Amino acid sequence: MVEKIAKMFYEGLGKGKILGAHCKDCGKWTFPPVSACRECGSRKIQFKKISGEGTVYFYSTSILPPKKFAKYSPYAYGLVVLKEGPSFMTMVEGLNASTPEKIKEGNAKLPMKVKAKVSKKAGMNVVVFKKVK
Repeated sequence: MVEKIAKMFYEGLGKGKILGAHCKDCGKWTFPPVSACRECGSRKIQFKKISGEGTVYFYSTSILPPKKFAKYSPYAYGLVVLKEGPSFMTMVEGLNASTPEKIKEGNAKLPMKVKAKVSKKAGMNVVVFKKVK
């Protein structure tokens, strides 16, 4: 089941769709999608496209990024809370991640609205967020 969900999620990204799991019992969202609701544990979930709208509440920089993302460093990653409710750590474009001073300046503007997009990084489709102007 897990492989099926991961395959569906990444195939959706390949088509420009960002999918989440919506629980038919409690109405909560889970992102990235998994086989059961993180709120109530129900397996009655439906995979639906998310809005992509979110808010960054804090961010940092990639001091020691994973090897496959090293060529993108320095990059900002932060806690994004989706409009639908779930939160997760992810890459955020449009934020200065070059020095601690620049990060401190950027944090003065938080929370900050962001929008999700599918981006090709390290040869794979991934969800990244971009600062909304």
